[in-house]
Amino acid sequence: MSRKAFQHYSDERLLDHYRESRRLAAFEPLYNRHKDALYRYCIQMAPTSTTQLLQTLWQRVMENPPELHGRLFRNWLFIQINKSLQEQTGNTTQPQILAGENKVIEAIQKLPKLQRNVLLLHIECKLSLAAVADIERISLKKCREYYQLARQQIETLIYGSQAQPWQVEAIKE
Repeated sequence: MSRKAFQHYSDERLLDHYRESRRLAAFEPLYNRHKDALYRYCIQMAPTSTTQLLQTLWQRVMENPPELHGRLFRNWLFIQINKSLQEQTGNTTQPQILAGENKVIEAIQKLPKLQRNVLLLHIECKLSLAAVADIERISLKKCREYYQLARQQIETLIYGSQAQPWQVEAIKE
């Protein structure tokens, strides 16, 4: 089967085929579909160890393709990288600021870890909030709350706190 034929396979079907045949042609589309999103996520969460984390993850997939047990491969990848990040950094560490001039990146990196993770998994990695809740092992309601809180905190960090109506009236008088 040609590489082009594999392009139409789902991730899970590609993974099954790779597990059975160990053909690189089945692995490459999986890697190409997910490498960029995983990189963008990791570089925000652990900039100094992104390369090592991703290399370890992909090597593990190649050597011992996972049994998904009904889970989507994309979700499995983010669950695994999230576990690696938690083992490496613990739950309280803030990432190192990468770009001094980019206010959005700085604001994201100042968020508490769980809020930052929920935001990045949803926006940057394009995972549904339900998938993010599964990865973080929290309820969907809690996941939505963390997501909204993260967005509000980013706006506050970028634009400052908005004037309250009572403050505006006091200034007018």
